[in-house]
Amino acid sequence: MSEQNKTGVITDLDDSFFENYSKKVQADSQRNSGGTSFTPRKFDPIGYAGCEKGVNKIFRMIGAPPGAEAVGYTRKNYDSKEVLMCEVKDDKGKKFIIRLPKREDNVAYNHILHRLYDKVTETVWVNKKKIYINEGKFPELWAAVTKTGYKPEDVNGWKMAAGLKSTNFVIYNVIDRQDKWCEENKHTKILCREVNIDEKDNVWAKPGLKAWGFINRLTDLQNKYKSLEKYDVAIKRTGQKDTPFELRNASIHKEKDMMDELKNADGTLPDTNIIVVGPLSNEEKAYGRYDLDKLYQPTSCTKILNRISSVFKLADACLGTKFFEELTGLSEKEKAEWKEKFGTENEEDIEEQNQAAVENKEITQKVADAAPARRASIGSPTVELSAEKIAALIGWSKITDVQKTLIKDVIIDGGKVKDIVWIPAKETENLLACECNIACPESFASCPACGADFV
Repeated sequence: MSEQNKTGVITDLDDSFFENYSKKVQADSQRNSGGTSFTPRKFDPIGYAGCEKGVNKIFRMIGAPPGAEAVGYTRKNYDSKEVLMCEVKDDKGKKFIIRLPKREDNVAYNHILHRLYDKVTETVWVNKKKIYINEGKFPELWAAVTKTGYKPEDVNGWKMAAGLKSTNFVIYNVIDRQDKWCEENKHTKILCREVNIDEKDNVWAKPGLKAWGFINRLTDLQNKYKSLEKYDVAIKRTGQKDTPFELRNASIHKEKDMMDELKNADGTLPDTNIIVVGPLSNEEKAYGRYDLDKLYQPTSCTKILNRISSVFKLADACLGTKFFEELTGLSEKEKAEWKEKFGTENEEDIEEQNQAAVENKEITQKVADAAPARRASIGSPTVELSAEKIAALIGWSKITDVQKTLIKDVIIDGGKVKDIVWIPAKETENLLACECNIACPESFASCPACGADFV
C-alpha cells in the first residue's frame, strides 16, 4: 500500500498508487496557479535527451507522472511537469518562447495572456457556422494575437505561426540509456522532442514532448506495468498525427526475448546491452534531478510587458479593455517582490539571465557530451535555392540553417513541392516519407515541404 501520513496524503509511488492513477484522464487533471511569485534559479550544465522519428530510444522515467496530484499525491519539484508554451516574435521582431501555467477551471482566474487570447478570439454561431467576432472587425488585432510578431511578408513563418495559442508540453527527468552521461555526471537528463548539435558544438534543445498523444500512451503503460521507475521505456516518435508516440516496456521485451517488437523504422533493433531489467539501483536513486518548477516556471509578466506590450495596448484600444494596465500592475508587483528578496528590481539581473539558460528553442549551451553525436559534418550554412523554390517550402522556417544546406534542389509542379533533392551526406542516408509523400532525413523535427511536425 502507498505510504500515507495522518492526513491521508500519499507520499510514495507504489503499484496501488498507479492502479488509482491510471483510471484518471490526465490531459486536464492538473490546474496550475497563475500567480507571479518568483524564485531565483541557479543552473548547472543541463543534460538533454532527445527523441527521434522511427527510432526506439531507451529511457528510465524518473518521478511521478503528469497529473498525479489528481489522486492525492503530493508533487515534488523533480516530478514531471506540464507547461504551456508558444513561440512568438516580440515588438522588435526577435523570437522568444512564452511559458504559461495551465488554464483554471474558473476562467476568471486564468493567466492574463489566456484571458486576452480568449477575449480576442471570441466566437458566435451564425447559420450553424462558427464566426470569430474580431477577425473581420479588428484585423490588425486579430493578426497581433493569432500571428504575434509575424507579418505576411514572412511567407512561411506567417503560415505556420500560431500566435498566443499555446501548446501543452510534458517535461520529464529521465535516465538516458543511449550514453554514459547520466552515469558519469550522477544526474538525470531532461526529455526533449528534439536535440541537435551544430558545427560549433552548441546544443540546440526543444525540451518536452507534446502532451497530446503522449500522456495517453504513458497512462496505458502504467495501467499495465505500474510505476515507470521499475523498468526502461522505449519511446519512438511515429510521425503520425493520430498516434504520434509509441511507448513500450523495453525491459520486459528484453527479458522475454521479444525485441522484434521494438524494431526501428529502418529494420534495426535497439542495443539490448543498454536496456536494464529491474528497478533503479541504489546509485541511480541517488542521481541528482532537475528542479522542473524552477527551470520551467511561467514567463514573468515583466518580460511579457517588455517584449509584447503592443499586443495589450492594441487590445485595449480596440475592445475597451484594461489588459495593459493590469499587466503593468502585475509587473510592478513582481519587481517589488524581487527588490524585497534580492535587493534589485532589475529583471536583467535576475529573470533574463536565468531564463536564458533554459529558453526553449534558443538554448545554445556548449555541453557537447549532453547531446547525441553529430550526424554529419556540414560546411557553413549557404543556400543556393531560388526565391521561388524557398517560398514553395512551407516548412522552410522550421528547419535549422545547417539542415537547409542539405537541400540541393526543389522540384516544383503546379506551384507545389513535388520532390526534394538532397545533398549526399551522412545526415541524408536515412530518409523517411512525410504524410505529404516527401522524403526527409529521419533526424528532422519538421518537414520542409509541408511544415508538418514529426512530434
